[in-house]
Amino acid sequence: MTKLTFLAFGLSSLAMGADNTIENVKLMQLYLDKNQPEKVEDLYDDQEDSLVKSWMALERLAISFERREKFKEAIEVYRKIIINFNKAAHEKILATPQGAIESSHYERTKLPLYYYKLAFLNTQLFSNTNDYTPENERSKYKKNAEGFIGLARKVKVEESDLKLLEDLLQEKVTRDENLEYKPGWYATLEILSWQDRVILVNKSTNVKNNLLSTAIGSCVGGGKKWENIKYEFDLEGCFAVASATISAENRAISYQQSSVSVKGLFVGPGMYFKTISDNVLLGFQIPVKYRTGDWTNPDEATYRFEKETALEAGYFIQSKIKIKNVSLRTRLGKVFPNPGSLWSVGAVYDF
Repeated sequence: MTKLTFLAFGLSSLAMGADNTIENVKLMQLYLDKNQPEKVEDLYDDQEDSLVKSWMALERLAISFERREKFKEAIEVYRKIIINFNKAAHEKILATPQGAIESSHYERTKLPLYYYKLAFLNTQLFSNTNDYTPENERSKYKKNAEGFIGLARKVKVEESDLKLLEDLLQEKVTRDENLEYKPGWYATLEILSWQDRVILVNKSTNVKNNLLSTAIGSCVGGGKKWENIKYEFDLEGCFAVASATISAENRAISYQQSSVSVKGLFVGPGMYFKTISDNVLLGFQIPVKYRTGDWTNPDEATYRFEKETALEAGYFIQSKIKIKNVSLRTRLGKVFPNPGSLWSVGAVYDF
């Protein structure tokens, strides 16, 4: 009698537990219908010991994670459903070549849905990666997405749905490749004009007389660049040979000279923004200028030049219009402390 009572009590408890699980699954579905996924998770956490044994409860938990974009958690739940409730069919699909798969291998399961969900969720994780995502994680998400797309194709998931996921993966790959900085070299040839303030000092009185030199000539150079779909950064230099006209800025001294040979070196970093297209670029450069000129001293006994050479810095506002490997470049700026503007017009050739 005691044994029969104990058995009856056990069966009754099992029935009550099963009824309770079904009621909780219904409640989870109700929360999903009301768009309250966080309550699904709370209920599962509270009743995990019983709900973990129900694939229906796990499936609703996975859906709640999806809705809250907790993709990693959703993936773990779908994997748990496959291993705990569909292991035999899953292993058979893995071991069977694609052409030999029959619907009888999976028709009593929801494996097509789960494979698609896992492909979709891993695609989402890969699409959301950025520069701060470890490379091993990026590779894992992409590999997992491709693997589950393959499994989904085996079990005849709608091809258009799988093609969409493959397109999303490829779009992300292309986008990442476009954002990678690719190095390159280039050469420049420009017409360049700038002004220099030259100071002539009276040796006996130390009075300084400002002379203004305006030079125009050619500048030949090159540089290295790093560019992606949005930006271009570069480091370049050019050597300028120019002819200058120099004269006094005031009437305290009479000084005039033309066709003065001037040489300069312009070196500095720069960058461009790619604006309306990849072929129209706007940016700036910070040039450092070293120059020397063959100024003529009007009287060696009376005067001396304060600086026959100068090292100065300034800025360029610049633009480029690309036509294949050749770009037309214009630049306008200033080198401090010289008055007047610094400008150039020329061509850039990309190797």
